[in-house]
Amino acid sequence: MALFIASELMFFVAFFWAYFNASLMPQEATGGVWPPKGIEAFDPWHLPLLNTLILLTSGTTVTWAHHALLEGDRQGLKQGLIITVLLGATFTCVQAFEYSHAAFSFAGNIYGSTFFMATGFHGFHVLIGTIFLIVCLARAYAGHFTPKQHLGFEFAAWYWHFVDVVWLFLFLAIYVWGHGAETMAHGAH
Repeated sequence: MALFIASELMFFVAFFWAYFNASLMPQEATGGVWPPKGIEAFDPWHLPLLNTLILLTSGTTVTWAHHALLEGDRQGLKQGLIITVLLGATFTCVQAFEYSHAAFSFAGNIYGSTFFMATGFHGFHVLIGTIFLIVCLARAYAGHFTPKQHLGFEFAAWYWHFVDVVWLFLFLAIYVWGHGAETMAHGAH
């Protein structure tokens, strides 16, 4: 599982590389500024912040579920997993809502391409992680996990924490820093 997560991390490194390459050295095609002229980036302090809080809370609830499992608290395990699954689904819904209100598209510009590839690939990981956790929840109800035998749950929790950490980098780099760059670039004119 550690190797799988490391390989997934390399995908995100590539997306970050593309984003930073385009943003730190804007070319003539972008108007020499980042984000490119005509692109209105999302305000990081609205929906992106909400999604950050949702995902960080879900990291807490999956940890709660794990500790409950280790202590033999089956009810706490189930409650923690239910809340985590609901938060994962909420994150996905908020991201879909955000995408539907984007003032830019995937096609035709490097900003949209890097934004949607990085955040969309992450969203796909949230969806897969939510499915992993739903399977763990079903297994918890079936009594498959014990304090000593729960590797499937532990791997799902690792994956979920990986998704959390990647989001923090996406939020800071693409939403916060990217919006700050927009404010500076367009405020200078």
